[in-house]
Amino acid sequence: MAATYSGPLHIYEDSGAPAGSQNFTTVVILHGFTWHGAVFTKLIPLAHPHNARILTINRRDYPGSTPFTPEERALLPALTPTDLEDAEKVAVSKRNLDSFAEARARELYDLLVHLVKTGNVSKPDRANNTGGIVVVGWSLGGGWVTNLLAHAPSFSDGDINLGEYVRRAVLYDVTDIPLGVPPPEKPVYIPIFDTTIPLEERIPVFLRWITGYFPHGNTPETLEDKTPLQDPPPTAAALTPQQLADLTCMAPGTTGGSDDDLVFAGSSLGLFKSLKERALYLPEGADGSDAWHKVEIRSVTCERSISPTLWGRIMLKKEYEEAKTKGLPIRDIQFVAIPGANHFVRELAPDHVRRAG
Repeated sequence: MAATYSGPLHIYEDSGAPAGSQNFTTVVILHGFTWHGAVFTKLIPLAHPHNARILTINRRDYPGSTPFTPEERALLPALTPTDLEDAEKVAVSKRNLDSFAEARARELYDLLVHLVKTGNVSKPDRANNTGGIVVVGWSLGGGWVTNLLAHAPSFSDGDINLGEYVRRAVLYDVTDIPLGVPPPEKPVYIPIFDTTIPLEERIPVFLRWITGYFPHGNTPETLEDKTPLQDPPPTAAALTPQQLADLTCMAPGTTGGSDDDLVFAGSSLGLFKSLKERALYLPEGADGSDAWHKVEIRSVTCERSISPTLWGRIMLKKEYEEAKTKGLPIRDIQFVAIPGANHFVRELAPDHVRRAG
């Protein structure tokens, strides 16, 4: 059953609601960098046995969604390192990028309001972990989750208080960049930027790298960023070229693509850091009357994933624990680790769905 939605995002798949359930959870999943909603297809049959409705969403510029207009893309700075030395250009770029981010938050907000109005979404029963909406951002999609939490309290739909329906936000194996945490001192190896690899081979090598299983140690110094295990092999090694093509959309992630520009500008201009802080920290004196302040966050990390996700978890948990120690008003964050899992979500087991939802 596909929801009747005509907005700029695209509902790639929709499991529909479990028959007869009045307290199912609506799980909305946003994809990452260059992979799109097809990567979550194997989750759809798991929805009803877990009393859930699962919708996978394709972001703008990905298959089925509305491409960005020239006017929208003009708000997304295509910066070079040299541009960052120009104070005036940086100031203008920051204002434009903030406007771009707010518009993306509003699109997701409007989609969730549509689901409440048309999808029989119940208000959450937090004590029993049922009902309401759980918003999941995988990898770069985690930036859409923090973006929503940062902006949603300022949005209104008139007759729907959306915050009363959102139970949880899940940061699923999100890397350090969209989390807005400090990067490691040593630059992380990413094969797509490795000039020793022939240009025509970089994307295939990148796909094998990002779907590999890495032998990480227990400290930041022992994270493995380059060489995955041979056994188990990378998930991409078992996929045909056509299957990989069906799961990916490379254009937004190539040079000059919308995701490529967003990743560079969002990290260089501090957007992701700002969104993280606005999402996690509550206003001084918050009394709990704003429903958005009750939304909890779950950070889920796959322990054999690429190193930027492990580093992101380390830094986010450190910031959270320090904020708690200082008595700062920060949301509750539950940290969950999935042993043996890699960054690729195609083969998720039912237990992963339970942990995320």
